[in-house]
Amino acid sequence: MDKCYPGFCRLRKSWEYRLVKKMGCKFNTSHFVLLVFDNHINNSRLGITVSRRVGNAVERNRLKRIVREFFRVRKNLYPGLKDYSVIVRRGAAQLSFAEINAELKNVFLLTASKND
Repeated sequence: MDKCYPGFCRLRKSWEYRLVKKMGCKFNTSHFVLLVFDNHINNSRLGITVSRRVGNAVERNRLKRIVREFFRVRKNLYPGLKDYSVIVRRGAAQLSFAEINAELKNVFLLTASKND
């Protein structure tokens, strides 16, 4: 399995985030909001938004690393070519690695079941 997370697998421009927010489907959990939009390129992409209100820089970067790793390991399990935007809410910084993975797994399963 590839251990890197290249730039073409990420949402990078603000207009890409705005498009996903405007046109995508929204799924909520207590600590995350997942926006999903069908794209027309060769791979699924992920964008992560973590506000300063969530925590200090160390906590925000930790959350981004965990979400990226979750997506990198499991992106082949979710069918279709989609853009995913994960918005992290307050309180997520206090969660453990396992709690974050469980919550993300549940919200990504919601998206897969909605598409069936």
